[in-house]
Amino acid sequence: MKEIEKLCQKSYTKLKSSKALYELGQYSDSASLSYYCMFLMAKALLKKKGYDAKTHEGVIKLFSLKYVNEDTFNYETYLHLPSSQSKREDADYSAFDYITKEIAEELISQAEEFLKESEKFL
Repeated sequence: MKEIEKLCQKSYTKLKSSKALYELGQYSDSASLSYYCMFLMAKALLKKKGYDAKTHEGVIKLFSLKYVNEDTFNYETYLHLPSSQSKREDADYSAFDYITKEIAEELISQAEEFLKESEKFL
């Protein structure tokens, strides 16, 4: 139980940090943390059901299976997780900065929506 709580706390902290970086104009780092906010919450919810995926791709696929297909997690909200993963990879690994203010703002909004939906399952 303690690990689930810690993952949830970390998720909320990532969102708070994402917002702070957005305000500083650090859009790529903000985008990355918005993704990690959702990713960590997905890990927490999977742990709650007794599952532990080892990779980002594994978490995303298993979350889809266990929470969208077998439970009632909103599909449109779930889609924020895989779509933000590719943006996070661009933000973290690309030599060029493709993350605009608008993209970072959208990812913050998606992370907030993902957390709100996730709270129904905690």
